[in-house]
Amino acid sequence: MTVKTDRAIYIVTGTTLLTFLMINRIGSIGLLEPKLLIWLLYPNVLIAVILFLYCILQADEDVSLFSSSAIFAVATVLTYVPMDWLFSRKVRLIFYLRSDFLANVTTPIGIILNWMVFATLAGYCYQRLTTVFQTHFADASENPRLGFVGSAMLAAGLTGMGAAIGSVLIYALGVSHLWVWNAAQVDHIPQIASVPVFVPLAFLLTFLLCPYVFGVTGSFLREQHTGVAGIRCGIFIGALQFLGFLMFYALK
Repeated sequence: MTVKTDRAIYIVTGTTLLTFLMINRIGSIGLLEPKLLIWLLYPNVLIAVILFLYCILQADEDVSLFSSSAIFAVATVLTYVPMDWLFSRKVRLIFYLRSDFLANVTTPIGIILNWMVFATLAGYCYQRLTTVFQTHFADASENPRLGFVGSAMLAAGLTGMGAAIGSVLIYALGVSHLWVWNAAQVDHIPQIASVPVFVPLAFLLTFLLCPYVFGVTGSFLREQHTGVAGIRCGIFIGALQFLGFLMFYALK
């Protein structure tokens, strides 16, 4: 089941990591002008869109997880973007070194589009793992409702850890080439590979809440439309990052 979509997810995950590794390497050796680095993000988005559309248009597989993950991603990112504007323009927590379109209005568009790719991967991972665990564990449980919730929590834990690790990798590879963290120079913020520790923690905690964000079929956690889940996810990521920043700022 969903073999093609799983393969597409693996390929896009690989091209995403390769893209940021390439930006990091090219930026380090000065092979391109620094202002051109932001444009290297667009081929990754193009590859992802082509693969996603190919899978969605195939009639021989169930692509509902894929399409719902794309809706989740768009809702998540559109909700988070205004908060990122607050972080970069007002709080000065992060400073973007390169611009493409609408430089004076918002976060670089190439970065926003790649966020949508990341969110699609995370949303698909959670929903896919939930389905797999429900198939293997929920049917064997004496209490089906408890089995559904347990499967969702296990999927959320794995997705949260993946999102936290992925955020450190991506943000660390882009640092000094696409962005600079802690531009406000707030002391006493612990870092992991130049990434403030509250960033991966925000991703970890947000996706640990996936059973609430998405809801769980057949349980007290009412199942939500993926658009609503995306809005919740975007709010949680932004709010947890901001609260983490405030906590360290208060300790300054």
